[in-house]
Amino acid sequence: MKEREIYDYDVVVIGDVFYDIATMPVRNYPERDKQIGCEFMLSIGGQAGNCAAACASSGLKTALICKTGNDVLSKWITSELQKLGVGCFATTSEKEELPHPGITVSISFEDGSRSMLSDRGANLDLKEEDVKFELLKKTSFLMRAGHWNTEGLFPSNRKILSFAKSAGVYTGVDIGWSAYLGWTDAARQTVFDFLPLTDFLFVNEAEIKGLSGKEKGEHELLEKGCENVIVHRGAKGSSWITRDFGISCPSFKVKPISPTGVGDVFNAGFIYAFLKGKAAEECLRFANACAAIHISKKRFGNVFPTVKEVENLYK
Repeated sequence: MKEREIYDYDVVVIGDVFYDIATMPVRNYPERDKQIGCEFMLSIGGQAGNCAAACASSGLKTALICKTGNDVLSKWITSELQKLGVGCFATTSEKEELPHPGITVSISFEDGSRSMLSDRGANLDLKEEDVKFELLKKTSFLMRAGHWNTEGLFPSNRKILSFAKSAGVYTGVDIGWSAYLGWTDAARQTVFDFLPLTDFLFVNEAEIKGLSGKEKGEHELLEKGCENVIVHRGAKGSSWITRDFGISCPSFKVKPISPTGVGDVFNAGFIYAFLKGKAAEECLRFANACAAIHISKKRFGNVFPTVKEVENLYK
């Protein structure tokens, strides 16, 4: 790691926030015109929202730049983020057709899989003028999360990442799944445009295939310019791949209860371990532990892994 001065924040996250409605695991999705009983968990959501919340819960000084609506759900999300210690730089959408934050209904299944329905809401209105560029000079790590959910930032992603890198800041990106645009050439190009400015690209195996067109396309993504590809592999653990090395770390064996947001929590754990100067394999192991704690916990309210919980899992 590069030597850096002490700044206002350890991590600045830019991207999407959602209000998540997630079920406890069910065996099967109900047939049409049928109803089954289940238990819901209500929480902060979105790739950026989850990552920021998990970073703050680990003790990192964290700021979040996002866009919300002007409704009760938006106010609840920002209030809950602030309770967790996140510095919330949230602007409000003035568009009548975007009065609420992103909303996701996530259905979890007993095998650890999930299905989701999402409305991007006010995230679509996040634009360059909402980004507090002065914050990007006051952090050690910039995380750009929820790419597909924040189309208003497509024209500005290169500028944002370039500005951060010029200040000596590490840059990370998690694009997520392209549920709206698909994996067309035009959609993929919106990612390829900023990969040369990306130190860490966080992806899962399905996203690698969608982005590169190959089952194992990590090296194609490196050739597009990013320095490190960090791969979420679910029950198989995780990997860190560069032009010089590739290492993998197995997952912790736990019973999956709520998979929603687990990848975002993994990212936060990785960022924490990296900023603390841990070796590559230990960064993956720490991130895997954060993910294991999050996926195996029945969550009442907004609860994210702490360093103490990770240390206990190690033991």
